[in-house]
Amino acid sequence: MLQFAKRFSRLLIFIYMEKFMSKKNILMLVLIFSLFLAACSGEATPAPNAATATVVEFTSTPDPCVGENLSAEIGKLNKLTREFDDYSALASNTPQSQLIQIIPDLQRVLRDAEDQTVPVCLNDLKKLQLAHMSVVVQTLMGFLNTTDAAGADQINAGIAQARKLHGQYDIEMARLLGITLAVPPSPTPGAATPEVNVPPTSTQVITVTNLGAGAVNLRSAPDLNAPEAGLLGAQVSTIALGKTADDQWIQVQVPDKPDQVAWVFAQLVQVSVPISSVPVIIP
Repeated sequence: MLQFAKRFSRLLIFIYMEKFMSKKNILMLVLIFSLFLAACSGEATPAPNAATATVVEFTSTPDPCVGENLSAEIGKLNKLTREFDDYSALASNTPQSQLIQIIPDLQRVLRDAEDQTVPVCLNDLKKLQLAHMSVVVQTLMGFLNTTDAAGADQINAGIAQARKLHGQYDIEMARLLGITLAVPPSPTPGAATPEVNVPPTSTQVITVTNLGAGAVNLRSAPDLNAPEAGLLGAQVSTIALGKTADDQWIQVQVPDKPDQVAWVFAQLVQVSVPISSVPVIIP
């Protein structure tokens, strides 16, 4: 098409030059055919190709308050609660003069819990967690300076409040997980809890049971700072192999892993025989 236009323009120019020798006419013809050639040589703008259009994909953020995500989020929060409970149990068996060595660890866990970010659905659980931890720390701090009966009454009130808050925490966690907690029967006022003395024999198997509502940490050594070696789930029992000389720690088989052993804080479990009947093991 372009070649034809060029030839056609030359022919017309020649004809008109022969017929009209006026420079003005020649200049007009050149201008007209220049515009004509420019129009013929222009390229059409291609239409957008739908196949090459950019596709924007949107990915949804997993809901942390649903299903397995919720269990994982609760596990993160409850890990600090378990660590705090370990130190609390240790504090309950520590002389008053030595509590100053344990309180900083409790305060550290409390600060970690305060800094921990949780989804909206766990706000109530975190409030109960922090309230319980704060009461325990305040109660122990008060116990350091208790010297009279009035101070002892305040300590007992603090202990009762801490237990109540921990119970509310357990109930809220169970609600979130869809678990129904078994409420233990109320003891009869004035009635002593009978202790069954079973003399150990060489064939007797000693067990420990976690009667709490949450899992208990198992440690690689009889020390609260030792790495975790597993968990003893709520209402789960395992075989006891021995104890430390001070009766504070019990060596057990790790549940579902009979070839592995770990240590559990004695105050967090129930032993099937009197603790004095458990053989001593040197760690």
